[in-house]
Amino acid sequence: MKVAIVGPVSPYRAGIAYCTTRLARELDADVISFRRQYPKRFYPGGDDIDPTLPRAKAEFILDILNPLTWFRAARRLRRYDAVIFVWWIWVWAIPYRLMMSKAHRVILQCHNIGEKEPSWWKRALSDVALRRGDVLVVHAESEAVEARRRVGERVVKTFLPVHEMGGAAPDRDAAKKTLGLSGRNVALLFGHLRPYKGLDIALDAWRLLRTEVTLLVAGEPWWKTGLNIAQPNVRLDLRFIPDSEIATYFAAADVVVAPYRTESQSGVALTAFHFGRPVIATAVGGLSELIDGRNGILVPPEDPEALARAVDEFYTRRDRRSMERAAAESAKRYSWTEYGAIMSRLVTGT
Repeated sequence: MKVAIVGPVSPYRAGIAYCTTRLARELDADVISFRRQYPKRFYPGGDDIDPTLPRAKAEFILDILNPLTWFRAARRLRRYDAVIFVWWIWVWAIPYRLMMSKAHRVILQCHNIGEKEPSWWKRALSDVALRRGDVLVVHAESEAVEARRRVGERVVKTFLPVHEMGGAAPDRDAAKKTLGLSGRNVALLFGHLRPYKGLDIALDAWRLLRTEVTLLVAGEPWWKTGLNIAQPNVRLDLRFIPDSEIATYFAAADVVVAPYRTESQSGVALTAFHFGRPVIATAVGGLSELIDGRNGILVPPEDPEALARAVDEFYTRRDRRSMERAAAESAKRYSWTEYGAIMSRLVTGT
C-alpha cells in the first residue's frame, strides 16, 4: 500500500515532530509537512525550529495561513491508499478536514484528544476533524474513553513509543560538571513551561523538602509565570533546550519530576526512561499507566506536600540504582518496532 503521513517532522521541535519522523521511517511512508505550523500568536515561545536537527525527508508545503497549500496537499493525497494525520491541536482542524475529503482511508494518530487549555469552541473545531477518521489511535486509557465518547467505537488504544532523543548520554558526573551542578542531588523538570506542567506545584514542594536537592528547570516558558522562582535550591535554564543538549540534562538528573495537572501521555517521561532515569509524576492521564512504582513514584495532583514527600523518599529510602534499571527496562516495553507493526495493521485494515 502507498501510505502518507501529514504532520510535523524534524527540524520542527519537540516530541511530536520526533514521533512523526520516526513513524515515517518505520512505515516507509511519504510525509507532507509544514512550511508554517502556526500563526505566531499561537506559538508563544521562540522559533519552532531546532537548528541542531537534520531536515527530514518530506514535502514542506502546508501553511496554516494559506488555504491554497491545503488544496494542493489534498490533491497529492488522492494517490495514497491510506493517510495518517498526526493530531495534536485544534488549529489544524479545518485544513485537516479539507485534506481528509480526498483521502481513501484516514488514520488519526492522536497525541491529544482534548486541549491542554480547553474551551468549548476548540472542542467543537477538533470534532470536525476527529469525526472524519476511519480509526483514531490514542496512547492512554483516559484518552480512549474521551475519544469513544466523542466519535464512537472506532478507537484503538495503544502505547506511545519511547523517545530516543538527544543522542548518547555522557557520564552522570561529567554531565553535572558541564551544567555546574557537581556534587549535588539533581531533579529535572523539563520541557515547554505551560500552566498544566505544574511548575508552581514543584516550586511549592521544593520549599518543603527535607533533603538537599537542586530542582533543575530546563525549558522555554510559554506564559508569564508571575511565580516567585528565586529559590536557593532551584536552578533555571529558561530557554528551548535543543536536541544536541538533551542528553546532558537527563544524564545530570537523578530523577525527573512531572507534577502535571493534566496529560494524555508524556514524552518527557518516555525520554527519561530512554536515559534510565526514574520519574516522580502526578497520577493523571497516561502517566498512571507509565509509572509502576519500580520505575518511579506516583503522587496525587495539585499536592506539593505529597510531591515533597516523594522526592525525600526517593533520596533517602529508595534503591535508586534499582529504579534506574527499571526505568531502562520500561523503555524496552515501548518499542518503535512493535508500534510500527500496530500502525501498519491499522493502515491496511487487517
